[in-house]
Amino acid sequence: MALRGDINKALNRLVREGVIVGFQTNFGTPAEPYGVHVIVTPTSATNLEAVRNTVTDALSSLSEDVTVTVRAG
Repeated sequence: MALRGDINKALNRLVREGVIVGFQTNFGTPAEPYGVHVIVTPTSATNLEAVRNTVTDALSSLSEDVTVTVRAG
């Protein structure tokens, strides 16, 4: 449960900083045992790979097993 809170806190920080406008996680779903999956929506469709890298970097200290998907617009 602590991991979920830490990831949500990190993602909410990225929302406040304007990196992303929203996110979804697989916490509480049948897929949760297979690893953490985060889907983020960037503030703009400029450089999706840069957004993915920023989110991955923000979460890497929390868990090594996080998959980040960036959903355009």
